[in-house]
Amino acid sequence: MDSSEIRGLIQTYFDASYESSAEKMAQVFHDGAHIYGHGANGELNDMEKDFFVNLVGTPRPGAPKAEYARQDEIIAIDFTGDNTAVARVKLRVMNTLFTDMLCFMRLNGKWGVISKVFSGVPVV
Repeated sequence: MDSSEIRGLIQTYFDASYESSAEKMAQVFHDGAHIYGHGANGELNDMEKDFFVNLVGTPRPGAPKAEYARQDEIIAIDFTGDNTAVARVKLRVMNTLFTDMLCFMRLNGKWGVISKVFSGVPVV
């Protein structure tokens, strides 16, 4: 299967993350998407698309800066059906290196992320 559309969405995701662009991030996720991770105390952190997009768009003091070098990598893209795919990516956001699992669905002919599971480690 052709992964070019998914690769394009991932690049937009990388750009949105680095630039803190809510507008770009909104283009990547389907309505109804959820973002999952660990909260500060190990609890489930479950964010809906709009909350996550607004969080990304919240200005971070000093970002982007040269000291926060971009680290974007597509590790794998696997098609799990005609209308579903999973991508594993790594990206740096300021002082954190994230590994994200992005689950894609093609709905009404349009690819988008329907769920994201992330984990992050501090960059030292």
